[in-house]
Amino acid sequence: MAEMKKKLSREEIANIEIGNTTVTRAQAWFLTIFFLLFIGIYPCVQFFWHQPFGEWRKQETVQKTINAYETSIEDTSLLRHILLTPAQRFLTGVFHVGNEKVIVGKDGWLFFSGDYEYLVNPGFMRKEKLHKRALSGVQPDPGKAILDFNRQLKARGIRLILMPVPVKPMIYPDKLSGAPGPLQNASWSEFKTAMEREGITVLDLAPCFAEMRRAGQEPYLKTDTHWTPEGMFSASCVLARAINGAEPKATPVQSVTVTNLGDIAAMLRLPDCERYFKAEKVRNPKFGVGTSRQSEVLLLGDSFANIFSLEAMKWGVDSGLAEALGYQLGAPVDAIVRNDAGAFATRQLLAAELKRGRDRLAGKKVVVWEFAIRELVNGDWKMLDMPIPQTADAPKPETEEATFLTLAAPRTVTATILAVSGVPRPHSAPYSDHVMSLHLGSIDGGNTQALVYAVSMRNNVWTAAANLRVGDTVTICLEPWLDTNREKQYGSWNRSEFEDETLTLQDPLYGELK
Repeated sequence: MAEMKKKLSREEIANIEIGNTTVTRAQAWFLTIFFLLFIGIYPCVQFFWHQPFGEWRKQETVQKTINAYETSIEDTSLLRHILLTPAQRFLTGVFHVGNEKVIVGKDGWLFFSGDYEYLVNPGFMRKEKLHKRALSGVQPDPGKAILDFNRQLKARGIRLILMPVPVKPMIYPDKLSGAPGPLQNASWSEFKTAMEREGITVLDLAPCFAEMRRAGQEPYLKTDTHWTPEGMFSASCVLARAINGAEPKATPVQSVTVTNLGDIAAMLRLPDCERYFKAEKVRNPKFGVGTSRQSEVLLLGDSFANIFSLEAMKWGVDSGLAEALGYQLGAPVDAIVRNDAGAFATRQLLAAELKRGRDRLAGKKVVVWEFAIRELVNGDWKMLDMPIPQTADAPKPETEEATFLTLAAPRTVTATILAVSGVPRPHSAPYSDHVMSLHLGSIDGGNTQALVYAVSMRNNVWTAAANLRVGDTVTICLEPWLDTNREKQYGSWNRSEFEDETLTLQDPLYGELK
């Protein structure tokens, strides 16, 4: 009987085939030259394609400067420019998925990935989590900062009310995984109990919003990170009741209709996003109430307070949380509102006013601090002093060599850029507009300096100011910022500030490059 031929295994067959792979000399030369040309030519093309990212402040660490430069290379990559849009169209149109910033849920509901992180975090009050975040250079403990703020307010007889606004995945988990809602972070109960133990009122809006959904009302926008006018109005009712026990008023009959596609949809960076997600229509109530610095109530708020007030957010004007709360209370409230960084931004603005001698807390009985609840997980909870101003006009610190420019009317000057604040990447956050800080020196050839705010991004497009570098000489038109139309127009925008108190305590100016 003939000997049976041995059957080879898959590994043995693969080894035989690999060992006998045939590559001709011409093929080898072609592949080698193509590879060398590709890796050699692309960096040269990228060098000329790359647009300058701008300069970070001299005081920034080397690590931050390196990170900023790496980010700028990534953002201005030629391959990214060529491939990003068609790749995102394919992913969204075929597989119904988003990107690193956007989660596409069921029925066309969109979610900001940063909001989802609040729920997957195992507990923002856990010691190991606080320690890890502290290593990144932030003050991670919300309780520590809030209790310190409350202590300073209490010393002036002012009551503090916290209103952490739920993020959308808490209220709509069924649009992500089918789980019932509302959901919460594991540390929420511990945090709320600790704050209330110190006499701080903490408003939990999640049950209210869940009840709205059961009643057939949507508390959040479908393609945006923020609430609907109905959700905001419900929050104002809860807030007014907490302030003085007021019974909620009915929604005003008069309204204005606004149609827009939300900020999360914009983060997909698709020029034809309307093909995949429909624009939303909302009806903003006309509250007929503005704001007043003489009010006994001060609202500190972020973009949730801004969304129906700030024109740049494209959801309407004069119909935001401050106006709704004033309507509920029957009198205007005072408001310091700024997009982003709810953990510290509005407190920092308040502290700066107090240090400049402008007592924004005079006559106040209640401070309402509204912020997106995700700040409890990822916010920088800076410890800030709220000094009582001694005089109407506190002296401004100056350097030994220079004085700081103040203006009563517009003036065009030449100046040297001494420092610039950071500018966010377009589409990297839910805010399409940004204001940067500039430190100018050698104004008109003298020793005068200035702190200047300039628009650095509009509709997710950098302005010329975003590309300014330390050492540049500029011609710039300057005008007053405080108590002017510029502060009203841009004061609530997302803004980057300097940490140097010598600068932050100066009266800022507004600037436009010439």
